[in-house]
Amino acid sequence: MFLGQTIHQKRLKKQLTQSELAAGICTQNTISKIEKKNLPPTIPILIKICLRLDLTLNELFTEFNAINAASDAGVIAAESALLAGDINPATEIIRNTDLTAANGSYPAIFFFFQGYLSYLNHKSELQIFSAYNTFTASISDEVSTLKLLLNTGMGLIYQDAGEQLASFYFNNNISYINQLTQLNTIDIQRVLFATRYTAEYLMNQDNLKEALALIENALKLSQQNQNIKQIDQLYYLKAIILKKSNGAFKAPLATALTFAEFLKNTALTDKINALK
Repeated sequence: MFLGQTIHQKRLKKQLTQSELAAGICTQNTISKIEKKNLPPTIPILIKICLRLDLTLNELFTEFNAINAASDAGVIAAESALLAGDINPATEIIRNTDLTAANGSYPAIFFFFQGYLSYLNHKSELQIFSAYNTFTASISDEVSTLKLLLNTGMGLIYQDAGEQLASFYFNNNISYINQLTQLNTIDIQRVLFATRYTAEYLMNQDNLKEALALIENALKLSQQNQNIKQIDQLYYLKAIILKKSNGAFKAPLATALTFAEFLKNTALTDKINALK
């Protein structure tokens, strides 16, 4: 069980609101981050929370160890794989998780998994919007890069429907990406994912210059952080944009093929070979 889920269930059992649990200990926002994002507070604060919930640290960490650092890393790995195009790890997590459980308190990313996988599998718009609505409510940090995933997910829905509202979400991505600093590894993956879809949208709107600039910045970010995931798709998109603008596209296309073969991205490899 997740740390946040354990705290959430104990709080409900005590019939306490988040504000009541936080009173005199920390802020309500701290409790929210624990429950929704599994972000642990400092040890002194955690001890006080446990005392108020009649929960011993031994009980807490016995529960928490069921999803330990390795499992948390598994969720991050599943997200990273999904953003790069491999749906299987995230699909397995969602298949084994009851996100409708009344007493469930899951990381926000689970609801992105649900919404994005529903989109990829051509589920109903109602099902996709329902997942993204829960995802929205689960993002408590104003500067979280999860917002890039939300904007991208919503933008894709409206883009496929041919609605102008798509531009609102993709433009939000552009503004947000330009404000970001001090990115960790998964933040970088989210930026690259959002960049790919945003640049593709701009390209389809014939805004080729801005689309290319986004891709160039994403490639620079990848190189600065020695990141290889998604780089094959970035180079492919760069080549397509250049081809559409009558630019020199063969070099980035060849680079895309090299990375696609190295990353065993057979779908992209086939797509590139079809262009030759």
